[in-house]
Amino acid sequence: MKSKVYFIRVENGEGVSSVAQKTRQLFDFAGFSDAIDKNDMVAVKTSFGEKGNFGHLKPPIIKAVVDKVKDCKGKPFLIETNTLYVGRRTNAVDHISHAYDHGFSYENVGAPIIIGDGLFGEHGVQVEINQKLCKYAYVAGVAKAANAIISIAHVTGHLATGMGATLKNIGMGLSSRGGKLAQHSGVIPQILKKRCNTCGACGRWCPVGAIKMGEQYAILDPKVCIGCGECLSVCQFDAVKIAWDESTVNLQKKVAEHCLAILKGKTGKVVFFNFLTHITKHCDCMDKPFAPDIADIGIIASRDPVAIEKATTDIIQERIGKDFFKDAWPNIDYTIQISYAQEIGLGSMDYELVPCG
Repeated sequence: MKSKVYFIRVENGEGVSSVAQKTRQLFDFAGFSDAIDKNDMVAVKTSFGEKGNFGHLKPPIIKAVVDKVKDCKGKPFLIETNTLYVGRRTNAVDHISHAYDHGFSYENVGAPIIIGDGLFGEHGVQVEINQKLCKYAYVAGVAKAANAIISIAHVTGHLATGMGATLKNIGMGLSSRGGKLAQHSGVIPQILKKRCNTCGACGRWCPVGAIKMGEQYAILDPKVCIGCGECLSVCQFDAVKIAWDESTVNLQKKVAEHCLAILKGKTGKVVFFNFLTHITKHCDCMDKPFAPDIADIGIIASRDPVAIEKATTDIIQERIGKDFFKDAWPNIDYTIQISYAQEIGLGSMDYELVPCG
Protein backbone atom coordinates (compact mmCIF):
# COMPACT_ATOMS: atom_id res chain seq x y z
CA MET A 1 0.00 0.00 0.00
CA LYS A 2 1.26 3.46 -0.88
CA SER A 3 2.36 5.75 1.92
CA LYS A 4 0.23 8.86 2.30
CA VAL A 5 1.84 12.28 2.01
CA TYR A 6 -0.41 15.23 2.85
CA PHE A 7 0.07 18.59 1.14
CA ILE A 8 -1.19 22.09 1.78
CA ARG A 9 -0.29 25.00 -0.49
CA VAL A 10 1.46 28.13 0.76
CA GLU A 11 1.45 31.24 -1.38
CA ASN A 12 4.77 32.94 -2.03
CA GLY A 13 5.54 35.38 0.77
CA GLU A 14 2.54 34.31 2.84
CA GLY A 15 2.65 35.63 6.40
CA VAL A 16 3.97 33.57 9.31
CA SER A 17 0.64 33.55 11.14
CA SER A 18 -1.12 32.14 8.08
CA VAL A 19 1.55 29.45 7.64
CA ALA A 20 1.16 28.57 11.32
CA GLN A 21 -2.59 28.18 10.86
CA LYS A 22 -2.04 25.93 7.84
CA THR A 23 0.36 23.85 9.92
CA ARG A 24 -2.39 23.24 12.47
CA GLN A 25 -4.81 22.45 9.66
CA LEU A 26 -2.43 19.92 8.12
CA PHE A 27 -1.80 18.25 11.51
CA ASP A 28 -5.52 17.67 11.90
CA PHE A 29 -6.06 16.64 8.27
CA ALA A 30 -3.30 14.02 8.51
CA GLY A 31 -4.80 12.59 11.71
CA PHE A 32 -1.57 12.90 13.64
CA SER A 33 -3.28 13.14 17.03
CA ASP A 34 -3.29 9.35 17.36
CA ALA A 35 0.53 9.38 17.53
CA ILE A 36 0.34 11.11 20.91
CA ASP A 37 -1.03 9.56 24.09
CA LYS A 38 -1.85 11.35 27.32
CA ASN A 39 1.29 12.39 29.22
CA ASP A 40 3.61 11.41 26.36
CA MET A 41 6.91 13.30 26.41
CA VAL A 42 6.90 14.62 22.86
CA ALA A 43 10.14 15.83 21.29
CA VAL A 44 9.47 18.52 18.69
CA LYS A 45 12.60 18.58 16.50
CA THR A 46 13.42 21.67 14.52
CA SER A 47 16.41 23.98 14.07
CA PHE A 48 16.84 27.42 15.59
CA GLY A 49 18.99 28.53 12.66
CA GLU A 50 22.52 29.89 12.84
CA LYS A 51 23.25 33.47 13.89
CA GLY A 52 22.73 35.73 10.89
CA ASN A 53 20.42 33.26 9.15
CA PHE A 54 16.76 34.19 8.66
CA GLY A 55 15.48 31.31 6.54
CA HIS A 56 14.81 28.99 9.48
CA LEU A 57 11.23 28.29 10.53
CA LYS A 58 9.87 30.90 12.88
CA PRO A 59 8.53 30.41 16.44
CA PRO A 60 4.80 30.82 15.61
CA ILE A 61 5.03 27.83 13.26
CA ILE A 62 6.63 25.68 15.93
CA LYS A 63 4.08 26.89 18.48
CA ALA A 64 1.30 25.66 16.18
CA VAL A 65 2.62 22.11 16.59
CA VAL A 66 3.26 22.56 20.31
CA ASP A 67 -0.36 23.61 20.78
CA LYS A 68 -1.57 20.53 18.92
CA VAL A 69 0.50 18.30 21.19
CA LYS A 70 -1.07 19.98 24.22
CA ASP A 71 -4.53 19.43 22.72
CA CYS A 72 -3.66 15.71 22.73
CA LYS A 73 -2.67 15.96 26.44
CA GLY A 74 0.97 15.35 25.57
CA LYS A 75 3.94 17.18 27.10
CA PRO A 76 5.87 18.89 24.30
CA PHE A 77 9.44 20.14 24.41
CA LEU A 78 11.72 21.51 21.70
CA ILE A 79 14.74 19.31 21.12
CA GLU A 80 18.03 20.09 19.41
CA THR A 81 21.59 18.80 19.63
CA ASN A 82 24.94 20.56 19.65
CA THR A 83 26.95 21.12 16.48
CA LEU A 84 30.42 19.79 15.71
CA TYR A 85 31.56 23.12 14.33
CA VAL A 86 32.42 26.13 16.47
CA GLY A 87 29.62 28.64 16.95
CA ARG A 88 26.74 29.58 19.22
CA ARG A 89 25.27 26.08 19.03
CA THR A 90 28.36 24.15 20.16
CA ASN A 91 27.26 23.74 23.79
CA ALA A 92 23.87 23.62 25.49
CA VAL A 93 24.13 26.94 27.36
CA ASP A 94 25.04 29.03 24.31
CA HIS A 95 22.65 27.01 22.15
CA ILE A 96 19.64 27.76 24.33
CA SER A 97 20.64 31.43 24.67
CA HIS A 98 20.89 31.61 20.90
CA ALA A 99 17.44 30.02 20.55
CA TYR A 100 16.01 32.69 22.84
CA ASP A 101 17.66 35.38 20.71
CA HIS A 102 15.81 33.94 17.71
CA GLY A 103 12.51 34.09 19.57
CA PHE A 104 12.16 30.49 20.79
CA SER A 105 11.36 31.41 24.38
CA TYR A 106 8.75 29.59 26.46
CA GLU A 107 6.56 32.70 26.25
CA ASN A 108 6.64 32.60 22.44
CA VAL A 109 6.49 28.86 21.83
CA GLY A 110 4.82 27.39 24.91
CA ALA A 111 7.40 24.64 25.47
CA PRO A 112 10.83 24.34 27.09
CA ILE A 113 14.02 23.64 25.17
CA ILE A 114 16.10 20.56 25.92
CA ILE A 115 19.45 20.06 24.23
CA GLY A 116 19.17 16.34 23.75
CA ASP A 117 22.82 15.33 23.82
CA GLY A 118 23.92 17.14 26.97
CA LEU A 119 26.10 20.10 27.77
CA PHE A 120 28.81 19.40 25.19
CA GLY A 121 27.29 16.53 23.21
CA GLU A 122 28.41 13.92 25.71
CA HIS A 123 24.97 12.46 26.51
CA GLY A 124 24.66 9.77 23.87
CA VAL A 125 23.04 6.35 23.81
CA GLN A 126 24.44 3.43 21.83
CA VAL A 127 21.82 1.68 19.71
CA GLU A 128 22.58 -1.60 17.96
CA ILE A 129 21.38 -1.54 14.35
CA ASN A 130 23.78 -3.92 12.52
CA GLN A 131 23.71 -2.05 9.23
CA LYS A 132 26.28 -1.97 6.42
CA LEU A 133 28.26 1.01 7.73
CA CYS A 134 27.30 1.23 11.39
CA LYS A 135 26.84 -1.72 13.69
CA TYR A 136 26.00 0.73 16.45
CA ALA A 137 24.64 4.27 16.21
CA TYR A 138 25.19 6.95 18.82
CA VAL A 139 22.09 9.07 19.32
CA ALA A 140 20.98 11.82 21.69
CA GLY A 141 19.84 10.30 24.95
CA VAL A 142 16.81 12.55 25.27
CA ALA A 143 15.64 11.68 21.75
CA LYS A 144 15.80 8.00 22.59
CA ALA A 145 13.95 8.53 25.89
CA ALA A 146 11.12 10.58 24.34
CA ASN A 147 7.80 8.79 23.90
CA ALA A 148 7.08 10.45 20.55
CA ILE A 149 8.85 12.66 18.02
CA ILE A 150 7.51 15.32 15.68
CA SER A 151 10.03 16.32 13.03
CA ILE A 152 9.63 19.83 11.63
CA ALA A 153 12.16 20.20 8.83
CA HIS A 154 12.91 23.22 6.67
CA VAL A 155 13.85 21.96 3.21
CA THR A 156 17.11 23.37 1.84
CA GLY A 157 20.15 22.37 -0.12
CA HIS A 158 23.19 21.16 1.79
CA LEU A 159 26.92 21.29 1.06
CA ALA A 160 27.53 17.70 2.19
CA THR A 161 24.33 15.80 1.41
CA GLY A 162 22.90 17.87 -1.47
CA MET A 163 19.50 18.10 0.22
CA GLY A 164 18.63 18.62 3.86
CA ALA A 165 15.12 17.74 5.04
CA THR A 166 13.54 15.02 7.20
CA LEU A 167 16.31 12.41 7.09
CA LYS A 168 18.98 14.96 7.99
CA ASN A 169 16.76 16.64 10.60
CA ILE A 170 16.39 13.32 12.42
CA GLY A 171 19.46 11.27 11.46
CA MET A 172 22.05 13.99 11.92
CA GLY A 173 20.03 16.41 14.01
CA LEU A 174 19.25 13.93 16.79
CA SER A 175 22.61 12.16 16.90
CA SER A 176 25.04 12.71 19.74
CA ARG A 177 28.49 14.12 19.09
CA GLY A 178 29.77 10.58 18.63
CA GLY A 179 27.10 9.92 16.05
CA LYS A 180 27.92 13.07 14.12
CA LEU A 181 31.62 12.21 14.18
CA ALA A 182 30.86 8.72 12.86
CA GLN A 183 28.74 10.13 10.05
CA HIS A 184 31.39 12.60 8.94
CA SER A 185 34.36 10.25 9.16
CA GLY A 186 35.90 9.92 5.72
CA VAL A 187 34.89 13.43 4.63
CA ILE A 188 38.46 14.70 4.76
CA PRO A 189 39.12 17.94 2.84
CA GLN A 190 42.25 19.02 1.02
CA ILE A 191 43.80 22.48 0.88
CA LEU A 192 44.42 23.76 -2.66
CA LYS A 193 47.79 25.45 -2.15
CA LYS A 194 47.60 27.77 -5.15
CA ARG A 195 44.28 29.25 -4.01
CA CYS A 196 45.01 29.59 -0.30
CA ASN A 197 46.01 33.08 0.87
CA THR A 198 46.57 32.07 4.54
CA CYS A 199 43.74 34.29 5.82
CA GLY A 200 43.38 31.90 8.75
CA ALA A 201 39.58 31.57 8.69
CA CYS A 202 39.65 27.79 8.30
CA GLY A 203 41.99 27.41 11.25
CA ARG A 204 39.96 29.70 13.49
CA TRP A 205 36.74 27.81 12.77
CA CYS A 206 38.13 24.27 12.90
CA PRO A 207 36.62 22.74 16.06
CA VAL A 208 39.54 20.37 16.68
CA GLY A 209 42.55 22.44 15.63
CA ALA A 210 43.34 20.29 12.60
CA ILE A 211 44.42 23.27 10.46
CA LYS A 212 47.54 25.36 11.05
CA MET A 213 48.82 28.29 8.99
CA GLY A 214 52.03 27.73 7.07
CA GLU A 215 54.02 30.48 5.41
CA GLN A 216 52.30 30.06 2.02
CA TYR A 217 49.18 27.98 2.65
CA ALA A 218 47.11 26.30 5.34
CA ILE A 219 48.20 22.85 6.48
CA LEU A 220 45.56 20.26 7.43
CA ASP A 221 46.34 17.23 9.57
CA PRO A 222 44.09 14.38 8.32
CA LYS A 223 44.71 12.40 11.51
CA VAL A 224 43.09 15.15 13.58
CA CYS A 225 40.36 16.22 11.10
CA ILE A 226 36.85 15.06 12.00
CA GLY A 227 35.34 15.79 8.59
CA CYS A 228 32.78 18.35 9.74
CA GLY A 229 33.17 20.45 6.57
CA GLU A 230 33.39 23.74 8.46
CA CYS A 231 36.56 24.80 6.61
CA LEU A 232 34.74 24.38 3.31
CA SER A 233 31.90 26.61 4.44
CA VAL A 234 34.08 29.48 5.73
CA CYS A 235 36.72 29.62 2.99
CA GLN A 236 36.10 32.61 0.72
CA PHE A 237 38.73 31.65 -1.86
CA ASP A 238 37.62 28.14 -2.94
CA ALA A 239 40.84 26.79 -1.45
CA VAL A 240 39.19 23.80 0.23
CA LYS A 241 38.22 20.75 -1.79
CA ILE A 242 36.37 17.61 -0.74
CA ALA A 243 36.03 14.47 -2.86
CA TRP A 244 32.25 14.32 -2.60
CA ASP A 245 31.97 11.55 -5.17
CA GLU A 246 32.74 8.93 -2.52
CA SER A 247 32.53 10.58 0.89
CA THR A 248 29.04 11.96 0.49
CA VAL A 249 27.73 8.49 -0.35
CA ASN A 250 28.76 7.08 3.00
CA LEU A 251 27.72 10.25 4.83
CA GLN A 252 24.21 10.05 3.43
CA LYS A 253 23.96 6.35 4.22
CA LYS A 254 25.17 6.89 7.78
CA VAL A 255 22.59 9.65 8.24
CA ALA A 256 19.90 7.17 7.19
CA GLU A 257 21.28 4.49 9.51
CA HIS A 258 21.27 6.89 12.46
CA CYS A 259 17.72 7.87 11.57
CA LEU A 260 16.83 4.18 11.77
CA ALA A 261 18.40 4.00 15.24
CA ILE A 262 16.53 7.05 16.52
CA LEU A 263 13.17 5.78 15.28
CA LYS A 264 13.75 2.25 16.58
CA GLY A 265 11.00 1.26 19.01
CA LYS A 266 8.80 4.26 18.12
CA THR A 267 6.45 2.70 15.57
CA GLY A 268 3.34 4.85 15.25
CA LYS A 269 4.84 7.54 17.49
CA VAL A 270 6.71 9.68 14.93
CA VAL A 271 5.37 12.11 12.33
CA PHE A 272 7.17 14.33 9.86
CA PHE A 273 6.66 17.80 8.37
CA ASN A 274 8.67 19.27 5.48
CA PHE A 275 8.34 23.00 4.84
CA LEU A 276 8.85 23.93 1.20
CA THR A 277 9.26 27.62 1.95
CA HIS A 278 12.27 29.94 1.69
CA ILE A 279 14.19 27.18 -0.08
CA THR A 280 17.87 28.01 -0.56
CA LYS A 281 20.97 26.27 -1.89
CA HIS A 282 22.57 26.45 1.54
CA CYS A 283 21.17 25.11 4.80
CA ASP A 284 20.12 27.10 7.87
CA CYS A 285 23.43 26.22 9.55
CA MET A 286 25.07 28.92 7.44
CA ASP A 287 25.39 32.29 9.16
CA LYS A 288 24.26 34.32 6.16
CA PRO A 289 20.85 35.78 5.21
CA PHE A 290 20.35 33.92 1.92
CA ALA A 291 17.40 34.99 -0.20
CA PRO A 292 15.15 32.13 -1.36
CA ASP A 293 16.03 30.49 -4.66
CA ILE A 294 12.51 29.15 -5.22
CA ALA A 295 9.10 30.70 -4.60
CA ASP A 296 7.24 29.23 -1.62
CA ILE A 297 5.31 26.05 -2.43
CA GLY A 298 3.70 24.59 0.66
CA ILE A 299 3.91 22.18 3.58
CA ILE A 300 3.87 18.40 3.36
CA ALA A 301 3.45 15.85 6.13
CA SER A 302 3.64 12.08 6.47
CA ARG A 303 4.28 9.18 8.81
CA ASP A 304 6.83 7.82 6.32
CA PRO A 305 10.22 9.60 6.28
CA VAL A 306 11.16 8.15 2.89
CA ALA A 307 7.88 9.04 1.21
CA ILE A 308 8.00 12.63 2.43
CA GLU A 309 11.53 13.09 1.05
CA LYS A 310 10.61 11.63 -2.33
CA ALA A 311 7.46 13.76 -2.49
CA THR A 312 9.53 16.84 -1.62
CA THR A 313 11.86 16.37 -4.57
CA ASP A 314 8.99 15.55 -6.94
CA ILE A 315 6.91 18.57 -5.94
CA ILE A 316 9.83 20.97 -6.30
CA GLN A 317 10.85 19.53 -9.67
CA GLU A 318 7.28 19.75 -10.93
CA ARG A 319 7.03 23.36 -9.78
CA ILE A 320 10.29 24.70 -11.26
CA GLY A 321 10.82 22.25 -14.12
CA LYS A 322 14.22 20.97 -13.00
CA ASP A 323 15.98 19.07 -10.23
CA PHE A 324 16.82 21.94 -7.88
CA PHE A 325 19.16 19.99 -5.59
CA LYS A 326 21.11 18.41 -8.44
CA ASP A 327 21.41 21.82 -10.06
CA ALA A 328 22.58 23.40 -6.80
CA TRP A 329 25.11 20.67 -5.94
CA PRO A 330 25.99 18.90 -9.22
CA ASN A 331 28.78 16.84 -7.66
CA ILE A 332 26.48 15.26 -5.08
CA ASP A 333 23.89 12.57 -5.76
CA TYR A 334 21.47 13.58 -3.01
CA THR A 335 19.05 10.78 -3.93
CA ILE A 336 21.31 8.23 -2.23
CA GLN A 337 19.94 9.14 1.20
CA ILE A 338 16.38 8.47 0.03
CA SER A 339 16.99 5.21 -1.82
CA TYR A 340 19.20 3.84 0.94
CA ALA A 341 16.65 4.78 3.61
CA GLN A 342 14.14 2.70 1.68
CA GLU A 343 16.64 -0.15 1.36
CA ILE A 344 17.14 -0.40 5.14
CA GLY A 345 13.43 -0.34 5.85
CA LEU A 346 12.75 3.24 6.93
CA GLY A 347 9.88 3.63 4.49
CA SER A 348 8.82 3.59 0.85
CA MET A 349 9.28 5.91 -2.11
CA ASP A 350 5.89 4.74 -3.38
CA TYR A 351 3.47 7.35 -2.12
CA GLU A 352 0.08 8.95 -2.65
CA LEU A 353 -0.13 12.74 -2.47
CA VAL A 354 -3.27 13.86 -0.64
CA PRO A 355 -4.11 17.57 -1.03
CA CYS A 356 -5.48 19.45 1.97
CA GLY A 357 -7.78 22.39 1.40
